[in-house]
Amino acid sequence: MRGRALGVLSASALAVGGMVALAGPASAVTLNCGDTVTSSVSLSNDVGPCTGNGLIIGADNVTLNLGGHTVSGSNTTNTTTTEQVGILIQGHRNVVVQNGTVTGFDAGIAIQKGSKNQVINVTAHDNINHSSLVNAPGAANNKCSFGDGIVVTGSNNNIIKNNTAFHNGPFDGIGLVGNSDSNIVSGNHVLNQTVSNELPPAGSNLNGPCGPFSAAPTGAGRLHQDIGIRVEGPGADNNTVVANNVTDNQLNGISIHGYVCWAGNGGVAPPGAPQVGLPNTGNLIQANTVKRNGFPDGLDGIGILRQGPFGNIVCASHGNSIIGNTSIGNAGSGIFVPPTGDPAFPSASNTVNQNIVNNNGVDGITVQGPFTTTINGVPTARAGSTDNTLISNKGTGNARDDGFDGNPNCDHNFWQQNIFGTVNQPCVADHGGTGTVTGPIPVAAP
Repeated sequence: MRGRALGVLSASALAVGGMVALAGPASAVTLNCGDTVTSSVSLSNDVGPCTGNGLIIGADNVTLNLGGHTVSGSNTTNTTTTEQVGILIQGHRNVVVQNGTVTGFDAGIAIQKGSKNQVINVTAHDNINHSSLVNAPGAANNKCSFGDGIVVTGSNNNIIKNNTAFHNGPFDGIGLVGNSDSNIVSGNHVLNQTVSNELPPAGSNLNGPCGPFSAAPTGAGRLHQDIGIRVEGPGADNNTVVANNVTDNQLNGISIHGYVCWAGNGGVAPPGAPQVGLPNTGNLIQANTVKRNGFPDGLDGIGILRQGPFGNIVCASHGNSIIGNTSIGNAGSGIFVPPTGDPAFPSASNTVNQNIVNNNGVDGITVQGPFTTTINGVPTARAGSTDNTLISNKGTGNARDDGFDGNPNCDHNFWQQNIFGTVNQPCVADHGGTGTVTGPIPVAAP
């Protein structure tokens, strides 16, 4: 999770440059750094390097055709605490940005509180939060909002299609953040998000500028957090991530994040406690090719994550569909389904069907079982991931098992017709499946 929730840029951050509003469809124009575009234009020049925002969309129903040109920023020389965006779409709808390159900003393209916008055939590279590049004055404890190639925040029904995102960070190539629903991320090449966070000096009691923080009230944060395609939320529902090529990213290839489901009382939810945060649910991850992600930290190709801030219980996303993907050669598992995190919210209810998971560093598919954690010095049992359906997956050559279920006798998980070389217990190869049992068979947590 990011150092702080993403918000809209301030008015002062937008008040740079001129207003461009020309009649006619896609008029060819020369634009400058900070210009606000209010009708359809085709760019006739490169823009930048900009010392603030690049271009700002200022109206609905606008097409910005970059015409093969580049909009560039100055993140490598920025010594302020101000974050800068290459192309900003804020509060608008039916905007199209297409056919060019955006580089050198804290975020390449940002859609904030907008809907039905499209980003098509854009290359977003080396958009890196400047606090991860330079020791900007006052930035050592700055909680970064940006660090992405293309990021959608609190926005619905947008299309991110046929783009290339490489070497952005420290967050992701393409990100869906906050209450962002029913977006489509399709046909993109997302590779080499390998930008590390800038950490403060050891023992300084400062947090890293771009979070997330370690499991303590203060701490250095996480050095590596760059993900290919990130569905972070909270409240990111019913999004479609389909037919993307996601390769060589630092943390996960594709991730669906957890959400805070209980806060207070030392992180222990009483029976029947209400959820306090918006879950991420109903997302579809389909027909993606996911290769060689998760190095050096041993993370997964496609991962449903369960992580969060100190003092809270963070539950895993549930009710997602992971279908027809190829996830091979990743440092961790090809597909990772975690425990929900708290006995009050025990079900995961994901569908994992028809995936190919070969030659990964842990398992082809991992469904984690119950475990025990320590809260305020007291061992506390946590529920495993149950009520998942896993059908017609194929896996071979994975380092531990091709299919792994950490719940005793698979609990309420249903494995059917999976073709595996090895499994950790018979139920994983049940109902017409195959797999040699390697064991040992899991036992319930105390």
